[in-house]
Amino acid sequence: MANNPSDIQLINELDRTKTDAWKELRLVEKEMTDEDRHVKWTGGENTFSYPIYSKRVNQATSLLSTIGAITPLYPWMANGLPDDSPAEELSAADAIRAATYIVRSERFGDGAIAKAAEIGLLDGILRSLIHWYDEG
Repeated sequence: MANNPSDIQLINELDRTKTDAWKELRLVEKEMTDEDRHVKWTGGENTFSYPIYSKRVNQATSLLSTIGAITPLYPWMANGLPDDSPAEELSAADAIRAATYIVRSERFGDGAIAKAAEIGLLDGILRSLIHWYDEG
């Protein structure tokens, strides 16, 4: 495994000063629906398909970047997703690792965000980070 930054190093990447983004992230998490989580794909046989994300899923991934949860500190290609915590119980540092992994890997192949939305990982990431922010 590649060098994995400490939890403190990752958490220090989060930007508490982006209060509007944190408020918006809370709203997106609260309003996320099953329809948002069930990602539709374009295309069919003989064509390339790609996911069509809902407005909320797109907002969530954009806001994760804005607040600092997508970080170059985490070597996501070498380390992958954290696997020691269920999605509903991610630590803030593992939420950053997972967020970085799904958003960055989406650039190399469609569907990482879709899978995270469908299995509840995206919800877990949002809840964990919001909880961290609220704990101050």
